[in-house]
Amino acid sequence: MSTLFTFNKSWHQAPWLYERLGFASDNDAILLLEDAVLALQSPLSLASFVGKCGARSIRLFALQSDIEARAIENCYEEIQIINHGEFVKLVVEHDKQVAWEK
Repeated sequence: MSTLFTFNKSWHQAPWLYERLGFASDNDAILLLEDAVLALQSPLSLASFVGKCGARSIRLFALQSDIEARAIENCYEEIQIINHGEFVKLVVEHDKQVAWEK
């Protein structure tokens, strides 16, 4: 059973990524959207998190329209940029979705 976790808050507001990673299992997926994509602009801020996800085969995604709206660049090859159609496909691929908003 796989889960898609979505995050929409800036990583500056709270240490949400590291706290929530404990709830993810191997082969789950994490999608950054809305202000959560701001984490992509720093080449060092997410390095440890990205490494931990890779070690557990947790796939990382970010929504392209949110990245473009904030005029930022993805500094991580491990994070796949997806459009809205791919977002829908990602939801369908997983047994459940958990939206973390705090």
